[in-house]
Formats: sequence, structure tokens, C-alpha cells
Amino acid sequence: MGSSFPTGKYLIANEHMPPFLMGGWRFLAAGLLMLISATILKGYRQVVPTYKQSIVGGIILTGIIGCLQTTGTMGFLNLALQSVSSSMSSIILFTNPLWLSLLAHFLLKDKLNKRKIISLIIGISGVIFCLGLSTMQGGIGLIYAFLGSLCWSICTIITKRFIFDKSSWVLTGWQLFWGAIFMLLTAYIRHEEYNIGSLQLWGWVWFIWLIIPASIGSFGLWFSALRQGGATLTSGFLFLVPLFSVIFSVLALHDGLST
Repeated sequence: MGSSFPTGKYLIANEHMPPFLMGGWRFLAAGLLMLISATILKGYRQVVPTYKQSIVGGIILTGIIGCLQTTGTMGFLNLALQSVSSSMSSIILFTNPLWLSLLAHFLLKDKLNKRKIISLIIGISGVIFCLGLSTMQGGIGLIYAFLGSLCWSICTIITKRFIFDKSSWVLTGWQLFWGAIFMLLTAYIRHEEYNIGSLQLWGWVWFIWLIIPASIGSFGLWFSALRQGGATLTSGFLFLVPLFSVIFSVLALHDGLST
């Protein structure tokens, strides 16, 4: 998941791909690949989205999750990447375990205790420290990243409270599909245009990387882990993403480290 920040930044900054078109194409391809593979391996009945045996409920649930997780979170992230470094955007986006811990205390049976409160204080202090070291350029980008973080937190609460009938793989495929549709509609409203044929070799390499490991792999593993573990515990591991994002950014984009 950490690699999606520098690769997305590269496509937006170097290949000049519009944020919502890039996200729409990326997640549409990823979602369709997941749903098609599930249909081939398990049959179409196991791919039809249902919630409490209702197809309408399944469509609504996956649509809401896709709107928040894919369109909201990743859409705001792509907007943030237009003006904020990939490292800083990942730090802001993955403050979502902080907000999730607070939401889960009131909305899920996942109460705060002394250890969690101390962890929250340390986490918030770390974010403030990182922001203090930045140049604070592109303030609107930081706001976009924060909104993306809130979308992810709310989506996690919904995913834990309303259990999808089918596998986490199918859930991921449908939420990516619906999220992509909403992103493409947003791109149309924003009058975004791009000739995909103009991508250079490395542009294609990174775009395919975003589709397979950074979308199918990361989101598939995320929803699988979320189904098996608690919301707060599972989200806690997302604090590792900015670390890997910084490493990938330094290696791939030659971003400098603050001192």
C-alpha cells in the first residue's frame, strides 16, 4: 500500500494524469479483474453482492463502501498529491487509526482503554511533529489528505457493523468497481481529459503496478484482515504505511528527508 503514494505522485506530476481519471481507470480495472477471477473460480452465484441475502442491500452496501473507501479516500488522496509530497500525504492520510479509535469507542464494541489512549496521544504527537518539520506548502493538499483519512475511518466502521455476505475478495472487487464508477463520474463533472496512449514506458509500468499490487493486493489484504480482526487493532498497522511510503518516495522519486 505504501508504494501507491510515490507511483501515484509520479503519474500525476510526471505523466500529468488527472486525479479522478487516473483513480477511475485504476480501480475499474482492478475491480473487474477481481470479480472476473472470482466468477471463474467460484461461479457467478458467489459473486452476486448480497447483504442479509438481499441483492439490493448488497449493492447499496458495496456502493457506500466504494464511495467512501475508493472514491472518497483515494480521490482526496489524488487531489492531495497535486500539491503535497507523497510522503506527507501518506502521513496525513494514515492518521485514520486515530480517528477510527475514537469512532469505534462510540459506535463499535471496541472501547478505549489506558493503553489505547496513550497510543493515541503518541500518534497525534508524531503527526504534529511531522507537520512541524514540513514546509507546510500546499495547505489545501493537507486538507484533502485529512478528508481522505476521515472517509477511510467512517468506511471501516461501516464495514465492521454491516457484514457483507460474501468473501472479502468479492467485497473488495465490488467496492473497487463502484468506487471507480463514482470517480469516473466525478472526472466527467470536472471535465478531466487524458489520452491514455500518451503514457511513456515507466508510466505504464507504474500504472499497472497501481492496478495489481497496490489495488488488488493491498485492498484485498486490508478487507480480509479487517474481517478477521478488530477495527482498532487492524487499523493500527496502517501506521507502518507512511514509513514504507517515505522509503519508496526516496528510492523512486528521490524525495529528500527532513532534518
